[in-house]
Amino acid sequence: MAKIAIVGTGLIGTSLALALRQSSLRDLEIVGTDENRQARGGAEKKKAFNRVENRLFNAVNGADIVVLATPVLAMKEVMELIGPELREGCVVTDVGSSKKVVLEWADELLPRTVDFVGGHPMAGKEEAGPDAAEPDLFQKKTYCVVPSARASQQSVAEITTMIEAIGGIPYFIGVEEHDSFVAAASHLPFLLSTALVGCTSKSANWEDIAQLASTGYRDITRLASGDTIMHRDICLTNSQPIVSWIDAFIRELYEFRNILEAEPEPDGEAVKGFFDQVAEARARWLAGEATAQARMASPQREDLPSFSESMGEMFMGRKLVQVQKRILGGDKNKDKEKGRR
Repeated sequence: MAKIAIVGTGLIGTSLALALRQSSLRDLEIVGTDENRQARGGAEKKKAFNRVENRLFNAVNGADIVVLATPVLAMKEVMELIGPELREGCVVTDVGSSKKVVLEWADELLPRTVDFVGGHPMAGKEEAGPDAAEPDLFQKKTYCVVPSARASQQSVAEITTMIEAIGGIPYFIGVEEHDSFVAAASHLPFLLSTALVGCTSKSANWEDIAQLASTGYRDITRLASGDTIMHRDICLTNSQPIVSWIDAFIRELYEFRNILEAEPEPDGEAVKGFFDQVAEARARWLAGEATAQARMASPQREDLPSFSESMGEMFMGRKLVQVQKRILGGDKNKDKEKGRR
Protein backbone atom coordinates (compact mmCIF):
# COMPACT_ATOMS: atom_id res chain seq x y z
CA MET A 1 0.00 0.00 0.00
CA ALA A 2 1.39 3.38 -1.04
CA LYS A 3 1.54 6.06 1.64
CA ILE A 4 1.11 9.79 1.10
CA ALA A 5 1.91 12.06 4.04
CA ILE A 6 0.52 15.59 3.99
CA VAL A 7 2.24 18.05 6.33
CA GLY A 8 -0.29 20.79 6.98
CA THR A 9 -4.01 20.16 7.37
CA GLY A 10 -5.30 23.59 6.38
CA LEU A 11 -7.45 24.41 3.35
CA ILE A 12 -5.11 23.00 0.69
CA GLY A 13 -3.74 20.03 2.64
CA THR A 14 -7.16 18.82 3.76
CA SER A 15 -8.71 19.46 0.33
CA LEU A 16 -5.91 17.41 -1.23
CA ALA A 17 -6.60 14.54 1.17
CA LEU A 18 -10.34 14.66 0.43
CA ALA A 19 -9.66 14.72 -3.32
CA LEU A 20 -7.28 11.75 -3.10
CA ARG A 21 -9.76 9.70 -1.09
CA GLN A 22 -12.43 10.47 -3.69
CA SER A 23 -10.07 9.67 -6.61
CA SER A 24 -9.64 6.47 -8.58
CA LEU A 25 -6.38 5.67 -6.78
CA ARG A 26 -6.65 2.54 -4.67
CA ASP A 27 -4.58 0.91 -1.93
CA LEU A 28 -3.54 4.33 -0.72
CA GLU A 29 -2.93 5.41 2.87
CA ILE A 30 -3.26 9.16 3.44
CA VAL A 31 -1.75 10.47 6.66
CA GLY A 32 -1.92 14.07 7.83
CA THR A 33 -0.16 16.11 10.47
CA ASP A 34 -0.14 19.72 11.62
CA GLU A 35 1.53 21.55 14.47
CA ASN A 36 -1.77 23.31 15.13
CA ARG A 37 -4.07 21.23 17.30
CA GLN A 38 -7.23 22.90 15.98
CA ALA A 39 -6.18 22.22 12.39
CA ARG A 40 -5.64 18.56 13.22
CA GLY A 41 -9.03 18.38 14.90
CA GLY A 42 -10.74 20.04 11.94
CA ALA A 43 -9.13 17.59 9.53
CA GLU A 44 -10.28 14.66 11.65
CA LYS A 45 -13.85 15.98 11.66
CA LYS A 46 -13.71 16.21 7.87
CA LYS A 47 -12.65 12.53 7.73
CA ALA A 48 -10.15 13.58 5.07
CA PHE A 49 -7.29 11.32 6.21
CA ASN A 50 -6.95 7.67 7.10
CA ARG A 51 -5.35 9.03 10.22
CA VAL A 52 -4.01 12.32 11.57
CA GLU A 53 -0.77 12.21 13.56
CA ASN A 54 0.24 14.77 16.16
CA ARG A 55 3.91 13.90 15.63
CA LEU A 56 5.61 14.93 12.38
CA PHE A 57 7.99 11.96 12.28
CA ASN A 58 5.17 9.43 12.67
CA ALA A 59 3.39 10.98 9.69
CA VAL A 60 6.33 10.93 7.25
CA ASN A 61 7.84 7.63 8.36
CA GLY A 62 7.83 5.21 5.42
CA ALA A 63 5.96 7.61 3.14
CA ASP A 64 6.25 7.22 -0.64
CA ILE A 65 5.21 10.85 -1.21
CA VAL A 66 5.41 13.73 1.27
CA VAL A 67 3.40 16.88 0.49
CA LEU A 68 4.40 20.09 2.26
CA ALA A 69 1.16 22.06 2.66
CA THR A 70 2.42 24.53 5.27
CA PRO A 71 2.97 28.28 4.87
CA VAL A 72 6.04 28.79 2.65
CA LEU A 73 8.36 30.09 5.38
CA ALA A 74 7.64 27.03 7.52
CA MET A 75 8.80 24.64 4.78
CA LYS A 76 12.49 25.22 5.46
CA GLU A 77 12.23 24.01 9.04
CA VAL A 78 10.04 21.07 8.03
CA MET A 79 12.64 19.97 5.47
CA GLU A 80 15.39 20.22 8.08
CA LEU A 81 13.41 18.03 10.45
CA ILE A 82 12.13 15.34 8.09
CA GLY A 83 15.18 15.04 5.81
CA PRO A 84 16.98 12.36 7.86
CA GLU A 85 13.72 10.46 8.41
CA LEU A 86 12.67 10.02 4.78
CA ARG A 87 13.00 6.61 3.21
CA GLU A 88 15.14 6.12 0.12
CA GLY A 89 13.17 6.80 -3.04
CA CYS A 90 10.65 9.08 -1.34
CA VAL A 91 9.31 11.98 -3.44
CA VAL A 92 8.78 15.30 -1.68
CA THR A 93 6.53 17.99 -3.17
CA ASP A 94 4.89 21.17 -1.95
CA VAL A 95 1.94 23.45 -2.70
CA GLY A 96 3.62 26.81 -2.09
CA SER A 97 3.13 29.94 -4.19
CA SER A 98 6.88 30.71 -4.34
CA LYS A 99 9.17 28.21 -5.97
CA LYS A 100 12.74 29.56 -6.19
CA VAL A 101 13.41 29.64 -2.45
CA VAL A 102 11.62 26.33 -1.87
CA LEU A 103 13.72 24.53 -4.49
CA GLU A 104 16.87 26.06 -2.98
CA TRP A 105 15.91 24.78 0.48
CA ALA A 106 15.12 21.34 -0.95
CA ASP A 107 18.51 21.13 -2.67
CA GLU A 108 20.28 22.20 0.52
CA LEU A 109 18.34 20.27 3.16
CA LEU A 110 16.90 17.10 1.65
CA PRO A 111 19.10 14.01 1.26
CA ARG A 112 20.20 12.87 -2.18
CA THR A 113 18.24 9.67 -1.68
CA VAL A 114 14.95 11.51 -2.21
CA ASP A 115 13.62 13.66 -5.06
CA PHE A 116 11.91 17.03 -4.81
CA VAL A 117 9.27 18.06 -7.33
CA GLY A 118 7.82 21.51 -6.68
CA GLY A 119 4.08 21.95 -7.03
CA HIS A 120 1.61 24.82 -6.93
CA PRO A 121 -2.13 24.36 -7.43
CA MET A 122 -3.75 27.49 -8.83
CA ALA A 123 -6.73 27.00 -6.55
CA GLY A 124 -7.87 28.45 -3.28
CA LYS A 125 -10.55 30.34 -1.38
CA GLU A 126 -10.60 33.40 0.83
CA GLU A 127 -11.59 31.12 3.73
CA ALA A 128 -8.75 29.30 5.44
CA GLY A 129 -8.49 26.13 7.49
CA PRO A 130 -9.76 22.56 7.17
CA ASP A 131 -13.40 23.55 7.69
CA ALA A 132 -13.33 25.27 4.28
CA ALA A 133 -11.73 22.26 2.54
CA GLU A 134 -13.56 20.56 -0.33
CA PRO A 135 -12.65 17.60 -2.57
CA ASP A 136 -13.41 19.46 -5.82
CA LEU A 137 -11.07 22.38 -5.11
CA PHE A 138 -8.58 21.26 -7.78
CA GLN A 139 -11.03 20.18 -10.48
CA LYS A 140 -9.97 21.59 -13.88
CA LYS A 141 -7.51 23.93 -12.17
CA THR A 142 -3.96 24.47 -13.44
CA TYR A 143 -1.44 22.78 -11.15
CA CYS A 144 2.13 23.97 -11.71
CA VAL A 145 4.88 21.35 -11.67
CA VAL A 146 8.43 22.64 -11.11
CA PRO A 147 10.87 19.71 -10.79
CA SER A 148 14.23 20.17 -9.11
CA ALA A 149 17.30 19.76 -11.31
CA ARG A 150 18.02 16.26 -10.00
CA ALA A 151 14.45 14.94 -9.85
CA SER A 152 14.02 11.74 -11.84
CA GLN A 153 11.54 11.40 -14.64
CA GLN A 154 9.66 8.81 -12.62
CA SER A 155 9.36 11.09 -9.59
CA VAL A 156 7.89 13.81 -11.79
CA ALA A 157 5.48 11.25 -13.23
CA GLU A 158 4.32 10.18 -9.77
CA ILE A 159 3.45 13.78 -8.85
CA THR A 160 1.75 14.20 -12.24
CA THR A 161 -0.30 11.08 -11.49
CA MET A 162 -1.41 12.53 -8.18
CA ILE A 163 -2.40 15.83 -9.80
CA GLU A 164 -4.41 14.16 -12.56
CA ALA A 165 -6.09 11.88 -10.02
CA ILE A 166 -7.49 14.88 -8.11
CA GLY A 167 -8.74 16.51 -11.31
CA GLY A 168 -5.95 19.05 -11.72
CA ILE A 169 -4.25 20.00 -14.99
CA PRO A 170 -0.44 19.56 -14.73
CA TYR A 171 1.43 22.55 -16.14
CA PHE A 172 5.21 22.21 -16.45
CA ILE A 173 7.10 25.45 -16.01
CA GLY A 174 10.58 26.68 -15.08
CA VAL A 175 11.18 28.15 -11.66
CA GLU A 176 11.99 31.70 -12.80
CA GLU A 177 8.97 31.81 -15.10
CA HIS A 178 6.73 30.43 -12.38
CA ASP A 179 7.64 33.03 -9.81
CA SER A 180 7.31 35.89 -12.29
CA PHE A 181 4.08 34.72 -13.92
CA VAL A 182 2.40 33.85 -10.63
CA ALA A 183 3.41 37.24 -9.26
CA ALA A 184 1.43 38.75 -12.15
CA ALA A 185 -1.61 36.45 -12.10
CA SER A 186 -1.96 35.69 -8.39
CA HIS A 187 0.20 37.83 -6.12
CA LEU A 188 -0.45 41.20 -7.78
CA PRO A 189 -4.26 40.74 -7.65
CA PHE A 190 -4.37 40.23 -3.89
CA LEU A 191 -2.05 43.21 -3.40
CA LEU A 192 -4.31 45.39 -5.56
CA SER A 193 -7.30 44.16 -3.59
CA THR A 194 -5.50 44.98 -0.35
CA ALA A 195 -4.36 48.39 -1.60
CA LEU A 196 -7.89 49.35 -2.61
CA VAL A 197 -9.26 48.52 0.84
CA GLY A 198 -6.34 50.36 2.44
CA CYS A 199 -6.78 53.42 0.23
CA THR A 200 -10.52 53.77 0.72
CA SER A 201 -10.82 52.71 4.36
CA LYS A 202 -8.18 55.26 5.43
CA SER A 203 -10.23 58.10 3.98
CA ALA A 204 -11.81 60.51 6.42
CA ASN A 205 -15.05 59.89 4.54
CA TRP A 206 -14.89 56.08 4.75
CA GLU A 207 -18.16 55.74 6.68
CA ASP A 208 -20.02 57.47 3.86
CA ILE A 209 -18.04 55.71 1.12
CA ALA A 210 -18.84 52.36 2.73
CA GLN A 211 -22.55 53.08 2.33
CA LEU A 212 -22.02 53.32 -1.42
CA ALA A 213 -19.69 50.34 -1.82
CA SER A 214 -21.64 47.53 -3.51
CA THR A 215 -20.99 44.37 -5.54
CA GLY A 216 -18.15 45.80 -7.64
CA TYR A 217 -16.21 46.89 -4.56
CA ARG A 218 -16.98 43.62 -2.80
CA ASP A 219 -15.82 41.49 -5.74
CA ILE A 220 -12.57 43.32 -6.36
CA THR A 221 -11.67 43.35 -2.64
CA ARG A 222 -12.48 39.67 -2.02
CA LEU A 223 -8.82 38.67 -1.95
CA ALA A 224 -8.09 41.15 0.85
CA SER A 225 -9.89 38.72 3.17
CA GLY A 226 -7.37 35.96 2.44
CA ASP A 227 -4.96 34.21 4.80
CA THR A 228 -2.63 36.94 6.08
CA ILE A 229 0.17 34.50 6.98
CA MET A 230 0.09 33.05 3.47
CA HIS A 231 0.20 36.54 1.95
CA ARG A 232 3.08 37.54 4.19
CA ASP A 233 5.13 34.50 3.24
CA ILE A 234 4.46 35.01 -0.47
CA CYS A 235 5.64 38.61 -0.33
CA LEU A 236 8.77 37.76 1.65
CA THR A 237 9.78 34.85 -0.59
CA ASN A 238 8.89 36.31 -4.00
CA SER A 239 9.53 40.01 -3.43
CA GLN A 240 11.46 40.95 -6.58
CA PRO A 241 8.99 39.55 -9.15
CA ILE A 242 6.16 41.17 -7.18
CA VAL A 243 7.95 44.55 -7.18
CA SER A 244 8.45 44.30 -10.95
CA TRP A 245 4.74 43.70 -11.53
CA ILE A 246 3.75 46.48 -9.11
CA ASP A 247 5.93 48.81 -11.20
CA ALA A 248 4.27 47.56 -14.40
CA PHE A 249 0.84 48.15 -12.91
CA ILE A 250 1.79 51.66 -11.79
CA ARG A 251 2.93 52.43 -15.36
CA GLU A 252 -0.36 51.15 -16.76
CA LEU A 253 -2.39 53.18 -14.27
CA TYR A 254 -0.26 56.25 -14.89
CA GLU A 255 -0.79 55.92 -18.61
CA PHE A 256 -4.54 56.09 -18.06
CA ARG A 257 -4.08 58.95 -15.61
CA ASN A 258 -2.31 60.91 -18.36
CA ILE A 259 -5.18 60.26 -20.77
CA LEU A 260 -7.62 61.71 -18.26
CA GLU A 261 -5.38 64.71 -17.54
CA ALA A 262 -4.93 65.67 -21.21
CA GLU A 263 -5.45 69.35 -22.09
CA PRO A 264 -7.79 70.96 -22.74
CA GLU A 265 -9.92 67.89 -21.90
CA PRO A 266 -9.71 64.08 -22.08
CA ASP A 267 -10.04 62.50 -25.52
CA GLY A 268 -13.16 60.33 -25.47
CA GLU A 269 -11.83 58.04 -28.20
CA ALA A 270 -8.58 57.52 -26.31
CA VAL A 271 -10.50 56.63 -23.12
CA LYS A 272 -12.77 54.20 -24.99
CA GLY A 273 -9.80 52.74 -26.86
CA PHE A 274 -8.09 51.97 -23.56
CA PHE A 275 -11.20 50.14 -22.33
CA ASP A 276 -11.74 48.34 -25.64
CA GLN A 277 -8.21 46.97 -25.63
CA VAL A 278 -8.40 45.46 -22.16
CA ALA A 279 -11.98 44.22 -22.66
CA GLU A 280 -10.82 42.30 -25.74
CA ALA A 281 -7.82 40.86 -23.86
CA ARG A 282 -10.06 39.68 -21.03
CA ALA A 283 -12.59 38.18 -23.44
CA ARG A 284 -9.83 36.17 -25.14
CA TRP A 285 -8.60 34.95 -21.76
CA LEU A 286 -12.10 33.89 -20.70
CA ALA A 287 -12.51 32.05 -24.01
CA GLY A 288 -9.28 30.14 -23.38
CA GLU A 289 -7.53 31.63 -26.38
CA ALA A 290 -4.70 33.08 -24.28
CA THR A 291 -3.80 29.79 -22.60
CA ALA A 292 -4.26 27.05 -25.22
CA GLN A 293 -0.97 27.69 -27.01
CA ALA A 294 0.92 27.92 -23.73
CA ARG A 295 -0.38 24.51 -22.65
CA MET A 296 0.56 22.94 -25.98
CA ALA A 297 4.07 24.36 -25.66
CA SER A 298 4.63 23.05 -22.10
CA PRO A 299 8.06 21.39 -21.85
CA GLN A 300 8.70 17.82 -20.67
CA ARG A 301 5.23 16.42 -21.36
CA GLU A 302 6.34 14.21 -24.25
CA ASP A 303 9.26 12.83 -22.28
CA LEU A 304 7.19 11.81 -19.26
CA PRO A 305 5.80 8.32 -18.73
CA SER A 306 2.09 8.07 -19.43
CA PHE A 307 -0.49 8.19 -16.66
CA SER A 308 -0.87 4.42 -16.76
CA GLU A 309 2.89 3.87 -16.64
CA SER A 310 3.18 6.14 -13.64
CA MET A 311 0.27 4.42 -11.91
CA GLY A 312 1.89 1.08 -12.61
CA GLU A 313 5.21 2.11 -11.20
CA MET A 314 3.80 3.78 -8.12
CA PHE A 315 1.24 1.18 -7.15
CA MET A 316 2.43 -2.05 -8.79
CA GLY A 317 6.16 -1.79 -8.20
CA ARG A 318 9.14 -0.41 -10.08
CA LYS A 319 10.53 -3.75 -11.21
CA LEU A 320 7.37 -4.69 -13.11
CA VAL A 321 7.36 -1.46 -15.08
CA GLN A 322 11.08 -1.74 -15.79
CA VAL A 323 10.48 -5.19 -17.24
CA GLN A 324 7.57 -3.87 -19.31
CA LYS A 325 9.70 -1.02 -20.68
CA ARG A 326 12.56 -3.39 -21.47
CA ILE A 327 10.24 -5.72 -23.38
CA LEU A 328 8.55 -2.87 -25.24
CA GLY A 329 11.91 -1.28 -25.96
CA GLY A 330 13.20 -4.60 -27.26
CA ASP A 331 10.22 -4.95 -29.58
CA LYS A 332 10.73 -1.43 -30.89
CA ASN A 333 14.43 -2.12 -31.52
CA LYS A 334 13.54 -5.30 -33.39
CA ASP A 335 11.09 -3.36 -35.56
CA LYS A 336 13.78 -0.82 -36.34
CA GLU A 337 16.19 -3.59 -37.32
CA LYS A 338 13.55 -5.08 -39.63
CA GLY A 339 13.07 -1.68 -41.18
CA ARG A 340 16.75 -1.44 -42.02
CA ARG A 341 16.81 -4.79 -43.80
